[in-house]
Amino acid sequence: METGPLVGLIIGGAVLLLLVIWLMARKSSAPAAQKICGGCKRVMLPVWTKCLFCGWAPGARLEFILGPMANQTLQLADEMTTIGSVAGATVVLADPAVSKKHAAIRKVDASTYELADLGSTNGVYVNGHKVPKKTLEPGDIIRVGNTEAVFKRG
Repeated sequence: METGPLVGLIIGGAVLLLLVIWLMARKSSAPAAQKICGGCKRVMLPVWTKCLFCGWAPGARLEFILGPMANQTLQLADEMTTIGSVAGATVVLADPAVSKKHAAIRKVDASTYELADLGSTNGVYVNGHKVPKKTLEPGDIIRVGNTEAVFKRG
């Protein structure tokens, strides 16, 4: 009886099994994706809830693209963020087209934010449409007076 092909088959099967085990072990020990700060772009530890270098925290924010606050970012950390021309508003805009108490963004829950016009003279626009109230979606462009900001999450 010839055992050569049988031994070769057993050795080949064992080598294939070891290769599969090695690939599975390698895949499970692969490093986790790095968490990068949205503010200073440094690597954050996975357990950090905010960047210990610059204080940035993931969550909803307004990134201003036009107006006096252009190139600035505002984290929407409070339950209510107010926008107006009067001191005391969260976002104070020195713009004659902005009412004293122009608009507010309310945090409804952990992932839902609602923008409301507070009875302003010139209105609040989202994506070019005048709105009295709107649940914000990532990428929405909000215009108040001559200021525009993009709503972002994450």
